[in-house]
Amino acid sequence: PSEGHAYAQVGWPGNVGVLSGFSDQQLAISEIGVTFPDDSFEQGTDNTPPEKVHGEPWMFVLRDVLQFSDSLESGIQRITEANRTCNLIIGLGDGEEGMVNGIEYSGYVATPYNDETLLPVNETWHPKIDDVVYNGMDWLCPNYDTVLAQQLNKYHGSISEVNTIANILPTVQTGDLHAVVYDLTDSLMHVSFCRRASADPSEPQYAYERQFTRLNMKDVFAQAPPQV
Repeated sequence: PSEGHAYAQVGWPGNVGVLSGFSDQQLAISEIGVTFPDDSFEQGTDNTPPEKVHGEPWMFVLRDVLQFSDSLESGIQRITEANRTCNLIIGLGDGEEGMVNGIEYSGYVATPYNDETLLPVNETWHPKIDDVVYNGMDWLCPNYDTVLAQQLNKYHGSISEVNTIANILPTVQTGDLHAVVYDLTDSLMHVSFCRRASADPSEPQYAYERQFTRLNMKDVFAQAPPQV
């Protein structure tokens, strides 16, 4: 872009925001929607107001984080100051700092957390794991979080893009429509999408079952910008 930092987003034709993306500052971001929040979101539950619908679309917020932030801290600040709307879980990582935060995101709160302050708090199905920040398919998601915690503990100390793609994601069965795995240290992004509707039905259906494409982001950002 003419302003800010170079970034790449992975999505679909016509998508002008960011679903999953990576910047030349070694920042990466992804999100998942929240269907089962608790009252800490301050919206969207029986005890809280409805989710805000007027504000900055979340895909634009994620895009601005990649384009205008140069650190984990500045990315969190940009999210905190945004005019947010719906309930989400954001994952934001910084390869230079070697840190990842989750962010509880709603129209009323933007709460970052790390491995020591992991959210939601539940030692039964969402236990803390040293140096790991994780959430399953939702906020209150005991079944997925339990299996995900088991897999993360199984490979703790040796988690890599290879065993994440080959073992962790297929075992947990997470990443139906789209899956992305980042190596922020070496600036690598691995992406997969679900089967096209027109594809042979004998092909694997879900993104986590399918072939991933590895993108070397240093090479991507070394490309000359298009001339318009």
